[in-house]
Amino acid sequence: MSRISAIVYTSATGFTARYAQLLAGETGLPAFRLEEADALAPGVPVLCLGWLRAGSVRGLKAARRRFRVEGVCAVGMAPEADPEQLRRDNALGNAPLFYLRGGYAPDRVRGLDRVLMAAMKRHLAGKSDPQSQAALAAMRQGADWVSGGQLGPVLAWLAGRGGD
Repeated sequence: MSRISAIVYTSATGFTARYAQLLAGETGLPAFRLEEADALAPGVPVLCLGWLRAGSVRGLKAARRRFRVEGVCAVGMAPEADPEQLRRDNALGNAPLFYLRGGYAPDRVRGLDRVLMAAMKRHLAGKSDPQSQAALAAMRQGADWVSGGQLGPVLAWLAGRGGD
């Protein structure tokens, strides 16, 4: 097992960044936006955090090109995610994968993501089940589920790898 050297993350609306900062505070590991991780040597072992868009962990491919990604935290809006589907969609193999529920800030969504979310709102508006209606409410009003309590499994894994 190699020691994790840093946390690298990609965040569009701030929820993944908050998780990265919470992890950094708990572990003492430095946290870097992927775009600003030039201080890290190529190939160092990292924990990668990225937000989910259509099942894809944003920033993961770029992180893999630069670093040795030892574990992945996927941050999404849903109460839970299918870990096997995320594993397949992101070619994770047996790499440790953690799902963290983030949030949604409609005023911070830009570009293509705004278009995609507008289509999703239209789709959900036609559904009456409680889960769809809860998701629609979060998309309209915003929601924040970031909690240090969700980090327990990640912190335990890091502690076992000598990452704290």
